[in-house]
Amino acid sequence: MRKFQPHGPLVNSEFYPGWFDHWGMNHSKVAADKVTFTLDKMLAAGASVNMYMFEGGTNFGYWSGANSGYNPQTTSYDYDAPLTEAGDPTDKLMAIRSVIKKYAKIPDIPMPPATQKLAYGQTQLTAYGSLYDVLDKLTPYGPIKTDYPITMEAMQQNFGYMMYRTTIAITVKNTTLLDIPGIKDQGYIIINKVPMGIVNRNKPTGLNVTVSKGDILDIVVGNQGRINYGSLIADMKGIISNVTLGGTILKGFEIYSLQLDEFVSNIKPKSVLGFAITRPRHQAQLSVPTLYTGTMPDLPPDITQPRDTFLKMSGWTKGQAFINGFNLGRYWPARGPQITLYVPATILKPKDNVIVLFELETAPCNTASSCTVDFIDRAILNATVPSKH
Repeated sequence: MRKFQPHGPLVNSEFYPGWFDHWGMNHSKVAADKVTFTLDKMLAAGASVNMYMFEGGTNFGYWSGANSGYNPQTTSYDYDAPLTEAGDPTDKLMAIRSVIKKYAKIPDIPMPPATQKLAYGQTQLTAYGSLYDVLDKLTPYGPIKTDYPITMEAMQQNFGYMMYRTTIAITVKNTTLLDIPGIKDQGYIIINKVPMGIVNRNKPTGLNVTVSKGDILDIVVGNQGRINYGSLIADMKGIISNVTLGGTILKGFEIYSLQLDEFVSNIKPKSVLGFAITRPRHQAQLSVPTLYTGTMPDLPPDITQPRDTFLKMSGWTKGQAFINGFNLGRYWPARGPQITLYVPATILKPKDNVIVLFELETAPCNTASSCTVDFIDRAILNATVPSKH
């Protein structure tokens, strides 16, 4: 520290006892002995130390960020911190406490215990409706019409999802490259309500498609989190440049701002749509984005107040999860390492807790018995990640 500040007080304003996670990368861990070794040396030198993070947290809703590269961060910000995402003490906390005790008097009081968790069990989910079934409700004011794509920010939308629609106005005889170099951050290509594939800002930004004049092209775009550090911090979202088909610039777009949070907050226990759900054909393992809903199991008779729990998303692919209208955040167990979402007791009721998933890609719902999620009493943040993605 003296290398950078030869004189004056010694202050470490950001001492990292852990680190955050990115989707598709291994769970970050910092050993307690490494943390305590460095902490001990700093305190012995008379330095002041601020730990970041001392308690882990959660990027509820759409608040998870990203780093240059582009590497989006997970919903969990547990950080391998001394206090977990749920506020529970860890062995690392006790080790840090022992070091601090050498240099300062600490209160002689017992350590508060971890909060009680509850494995509520399995919840059956049902398809509530595809994006096309509820599009008019997700966009009550209709689309904005433009010649060319405009950004999410220009649409006065900060987070979430949008859909860009255009009618193919040119004649294309062969399979042709649909290129979206300005995709921010991920786009689902759907032609005549049939999903064709995915494009991503980390490449590929293009997809070979077979289309005819008059076909309807929809591009569902998800904001996966803004870069929040460095020179690329001005991270606009949506589609930020022209879309081309075989080198020809496409024009005449309708842009739908999907008001997902507002719509989900009005879904009631055991509610279903009043019409048949559209089940479009799917391409390979990709389906049209679809809402699924269910009701959590009630509290057991010997427990009167809700408890913290963790929503286990095994088998699901990627999307957004809500309970009682509260946006828990993004899930992406297919990428990992995070498999569970933290569910604080404060958003739960003794009964009739409604869960809604907005699944963007593929749900494990080939049979009714497989269309489920589990509520367990522990976090799973360190799953094996795919070697390629």
